[in-house]
Amino acid sequence: MKQIGICGAGQMGAAAAVSFQRAGYPVILWARNADKHPAIRQTVADLNAWLNKHVGQPGLRRSQPGRGATASPEVVNDLSLVDHRADLIIDAIAEDMEEKVSLFKAFSAARERGATFLTTTSGLSITKLGRRSETGAQLVGTHFWNPPHLMPLVEVVRGEDSDPGRVDDVCEIVKSLGKIPVRCEKDVPGFIGNRLLHALWREAIYLVQSGIASPADVDRVARLTFGLRMPAVGPLENIDLVGLDLVETIHQYLPADLCNDSAPLPLLTQMKNEGRTFHDWRQHDMTKLLERRDRQIAHQLNFLETLEAL
Repeated sequence: MKQIGICGAGQMGAAAAVSFQRAGYPVILWARNADKHPAIRQTVADLNAWLNKHVGQPGLRRSQPGRGATASPEVVNDLSLVDHRADLIIDAIAEDMEEKVSLFKAFSAARERGATFLTTTSGLSITKLGRRSETGAQLVGTHFWNPPHLMPLVEVVRGEDSDPGRVDDVCEIVKSLGKIPVRCEKDVPGFIGNRLLHALWREAIYLVQSGIASPADVDRVARLTFGLRMPAVGPLENIDLVGLDLVETIHQYLPADLCNDSAPLPLLTQMKNEGRTFHDWRQHDMTKLLERRDRQIAHQLNFLETLEAL
């Protein structure tokens, strides 16, 4: 891939641009509103500075490619520049099927010359998007997790029409970013990670809705028990450690008592309609929380790299 085109310069697009830039790829970053371009360039510079301080310079870590970073992404508002120049085009715009279809349909020149298309959707159907945008064989899902410049794993999702060889190529591109590709072989809602995450979220909301625990205590239990070991021990590894006989015994009674609602829980809908949140953010600093999150992820990555456990 000689030129990467990224469409959308919000949190996902800007961070993806930094990831490709630091891996040595020239990047065109498209953002519709030219008035926002100076702020986008500053965001890219800030992300690079943060990574240099907390993670290290590109090419110096064992898990990072040794190609070195390229120049800062070229920020443009002319979509035809992406259409005519990019070999790999990434959709990082709003999570809206109609908008994504319209975006990909605009790339007639790129489709004709066989460019590869990626979408960073966290749950929309890759198959439907590919068929409606006429990019089916050329389209592969790449679910980068937030914060995308730090999270080491990318879910690579094969749509029903995705060319298998192109899926293989995308996995190699993900590796070239210093990230770990995990293949989702069926285009199911939520892919892998979000199915796990939303099952946890549903039960967490249910515990609060049922008066079993407060939001603060539900979060504490998650953070200070299984959350602490999750970077080193995955759920199926943990089942093996616990023993399948014991897990099977527990599953004779516990799953029947878990929440299995197939619609949003009443508490979630009520709080959304009333404009409430589970925590009072007038008392908490969300910016400091995100900074703690990012520093903790960087710390975990440094630790896991010393163990070669990534």
